[in-house]
Amino acid sequence: MDTSTILIISGLFLIISFLYSTVGFGGGSSYLAILSLFIADFNTIRTHALLCNIAVVTIGCTIAYRKGFLSLRRAIPYTIFSVPAALWGATFKLSQKTFFLLLGVALVLSAVALFFQVVRPVKPLEDRKRVLIRSVPLGTGLGFLSGLVGIGGGIFLSPVLNLLNWEEAKKIAGIASFFILVNSIGGIAGLAISGTVSVSMPFTLCVLGAVIIGGFAGSNISMKLFDALVIKRLTALLILVVGIKLLTEHI
Repeated sequence: MDTSTILIISGLFLIISFLYSTVGFGGGSSYLAILSLFIADFNTIRTHALLCNIAVVTIGCTIAYRKGFLSLRRAIPYTIFSVPAALWGATFKLSQKTFFLLLGVALVLSAVALFFQVVRPVKPLEDRKRVLIRSVPLGTGLGFLSGLVGIGGGIFLSPVLNLLNWEEAKKIAGIASFFILVNSIGGIAGLAISGTVSVSMPFTLCVLGAVIIGGFAGSNISMKLFDALVIKRLTALLILVVGIKLLTEHI
């Protein structure tokens, strides 16, 4: 990969990580969308999306925990089986056509999920008696999808929790960040087990450096400076366009 392409991708990743981290996401779906425009090897795409996710949400989770927005007691039920499911999903050795079709579907679904998160008002649900019955299957299914295509899954979990009113709105970002972190780690472990981890220096170092800078800045800047709804709408538009593009090219 030539230097100019590396710089373009790194610049886009810095912006994406900055914006996503302000709303509690890692940016995996947009990393996948951008990488799919420049790189044909899907193992390289999955590896770098997961690594960048881990870098960004590690920062976000640390800050959220210190500020009291992340409750591990609330987050663990969603992640207890999602991690092995993500690891399992990442071990699947897909054909290039199958991967890009799955990625296209995942991106379109991500865009729809973000849209509904924007327009649906939420009211916290108080009844917690059946939390394990509902959260474990949801987390497991999203974990498997996360490992399969190379995202953390928070972009699905967050709007689902809002739509179903399963968690308090102010706690959802923290839960989603933790969900992304552990599933991305599980996904990388699955790629390692299957021998499909693909890194390339200096590209890997450049994009990781970019998302660390963007993630740190975004996680520390007050959301009062940004309109979260605008960020989510722009993100939904980006991943919807790329998702449709991938589907039309590989169907």
